[in-house]
Amino acid sequence: MKILFVCTGNTCRSAMAGVLAQHLAQKRGIANLQCSSAGLAAMPGDRASDGARAAMRARGLSLEEHQAQRVTKSMLDAADVVLTMSEAHAAALAPYAGEGKLFTLCAFAGESGTVSDPYGGSDAVYEACAAQLERLIDKALTRLYAR
Repeated sequence: MKILFVCTGNTCRSAMAGVLAQHLAQKRGIANLQCSSAGLAAMPGDRASDGARAAMRARGLSLEEHQAQRVTKSMLDAADVVLTMSEAHAAALAPYAGEGKLFTLCAFAGESGTVSDPYGGSDAVYEACAAQLERLIDKALTRLYAR
């Protein structure tokens, strides 16, 4: 199973989501999950933001080697599920993503709303975003692997 997380710049939300999903899957004993992330307007090679790196460090995870990448059609084609951080991201990808595999992370997890962009916020803002991502990804994994 391949999940692609998508946000705007691939330095905060989607980067954290990819690392968190891989970690939560390992904790559940899910071995066949591959997580990646990309951004609609990413500047290739940008590092994860300081706040995102700190929020992941607090969980014993690392984004130190992360390099932003722009989402491509081949990434969308290779993914089994594409999870975006907002409706706007999903709408932008809808013409290019395969039928039935594009969702907002919130909707896929059975919730309404969006994952707020913490870019430029305080450590507390990044921490709140990371906690939201953790909760949503936990629900998403349950949906994917509750068979």
